Amino acid sequence: MKSSSQVTGLPLMGVQEGMEFGTVQDIVIDPKPKKVQSLILRGTKNEYEYRELKLSDIIGIGKDYVITQTIENAVAMGLSNAGMALLNIRCIASSGDVLGNVKDFVFDEKTGVIQSIQLDSGVEIPGESIMALSNNLLFVTAADQENNAESSLEKEQQEYMLGRVVKNDIRDQSGQVIIPKGTVVTADVIRIAEAAGVIIDLTLEL
Repeated sequence: MKSSSQVTGLPLMGVQEGMEFGTVQDIVIDPKPKKVQSLILRGTKNEYEYRELKLSDIIGIGKDYVITQTIENAVAMGLSNAGMALLNIRCIASSGDVLGNVKDFVFDEKTGVIQSIQLDSGVEIPGESIMALSNNLLFVTAADQENNAESSLEKEQQEYMLGRVVKNDIRDQSGQVIIPKGTVVTADVIRIAEAAGVIIDLTLEL
């Protein structure tokens, strides 16, 4: 798996020529199967020269190079290109909420399947939640987004709680003290509070 941030900026290396050509400028998505279609390369000597390299022509993507059999696989971009960029486009949930803009995404460099999408709002969306890509907009299912939003909120809550000291005894539903006053909150303490249904009480006593 590769993230778009890992691939963007990498130079292309042709095995046959043993030479570099340009750098990856963008990643093109085919909106129908919702998969990575190709890479857009900007020339080194001529910054206005752009070429397209199909994913099927890529041998491998490492930390230093994108490898292809020959640089000739990178062809001049045609006007008929039906793909679209994913980075920086607006993401909208099926509920009608704007969730943010695409900051990064992870994809399988062999199949082009998008595994996950990271938004500038900090929310991560699984690839299977993608409903459609059209008119430079990304549509995702609302249910999955709500789960991700809850996960992000829970993570932030735990980060806030960890290391803090409990001000007063926390009791369960029967009145028994399960977290004594002065306890330093750890992951185990949070799990105890969640299991007893007193996580809100714990939060208020920090």
